[in-house]
Amino acid sequence: MTETIYISRKDLTSGEVLRELGNGNRVIIEVEILGKTLKMALRRQGGTYYCDTPMKLLTFESEEEMQRCLERYRLARADSADGPEEETASSVSE
Repeated sequence: MTETIYISRKDLTSGEVLRELGNGNRVIIEVEILGKTLKMALRRQGGTYYCDTPMKLLTFESEEEMQRCLERYRLARADSADGPEEETASSVSE
C-alpha cells in the first residue's frame, strides 16, 4: 500500500528520498520560502519521477536526474559529504 511521508526540507538524504519513492511511497516536502510554507509532492509512476511544485510539474526519466533535482533545489541533503550545502532563497525558487 502506498504511504504518504511528510518531511521538512533536508530531513532526509537524496538517497533516502529515492528509496521511499522506489518503494512506491509519495514524499511531501514542506519548504519555507520568504515566510510562506510550500509543499512539494514527489512520486514515481512506472519509470518516471515527478516533482509537483506549486509553480510547475517537473518530470525526470532516471533516478540520477531526480537525485540531481533534490540536491540542486536543496530539498534533501546530499548523499556525499562533498555536496554543496550553502543555501540561498533563489536556489529554491529557480
